[in-house]
Amino acid sequence: MTAVVVRRGAELLFALLALSLLVFLLTALAPGDPAEEILRRGGVQPTPESVAALRAELGLDRPLFDRYLSWLGDVLRGDLGRSYADRSPVAGEIAARLPATLRLAGAAALVAGGLAVLAALMAVLRPGSPVSRALALVTVAVSGVPPYVVGIVLISVVAVGLRALPTGGGDGPGAVVLPAVTLGLAGAATLLRLLRADLAHAVRLPFVKLAAAKGLRRRRTIVVHALRVAAPNAITAAGVMLAELLTGAVVVETLFSWPGVGQLAVTAIRQRDLPVVQAYVLVTAVAAVLLLALAELCLAACDPRVRRR
Repeated sequence: MTAVVVRRGAELLFALLALSLLVFLLTALAPGDPAEEILRRGGVQPTPESVAALRAELGLDRPLFDRYLSWLGDVLRGDLGRSYADRSPVAGEIAARLPATLRLAGAAALVAGGLAVLAALMAVLRPGSPVSRALALVTVAVSGVPPYVVGIVLISVVAVGLRALPTGGGDGPGAVVLPAVTLGLAGAATLLRLLRADLAHAVRLPFVKLAAAKGLRRRRTIVVHALRVAAPNAITAAGVMLAELLTGAVVVETLFSWPGVGQLAVTAIRQRDLPVVQAYVLVTAVAAVLLLALAELCLAACDPRVRRR
């Protein structure tokens, strides 16, 4: 297991370095001039002289590779730069909003994982039952609909029509329910398909049949033994799902006015606030890579075959 951790750690460092370069290039080479946008937003008509002066002040006139090395050095020290909009430290803005995004992603993961496990167990324990068919149908059908459509329907029916839950905003314990359901439904289908197929295969294995022949209740046999056999693929899918939930929360946060980093990124994109956009993409991408690495380590701990690769 130690060798797996060391090898994956080295691969992770290389991936993070390549990721930092990609993030910087994608944002730095995006169309438009941030200096012109800042001047226009401040009510100043851009001129070549004023644009050049502001670009020099922001360091945008330096060679691209020098800017990348300087930016990377600052990032390694925990300095994500200063916002072009209000000159506030970007790290502080990200840190203030990240807990809200993590709360939303965690709640969405519970919704997705709970639905997938429940539907998969129902499909095996009670195949063909109305409840099993309804859970599978709802999960798979909703997964093909864009999250913003699901969110609009939930807002219209649950929040506006029934007045049962708030539309979001981050205030109160119930505010996270609709955004989490909207985001979680999108991630449940893939996990459900894998888990249901692996569970259906696991219940036909000899040791599961032997446990049932010894008198162990079918429900306990499936939940305790078959579910453990079906776990490896589900762990990999869960890691991918968590990464997608974390990085794909932008639309849901904007729709529900959720005070997370996704909403901050949307505002920064509109304002051409490159330091904030770079910080958002970097933080979410690093979090996604770390989640995938953690899922792989959990898989190695559960499955000896992975450790021998």
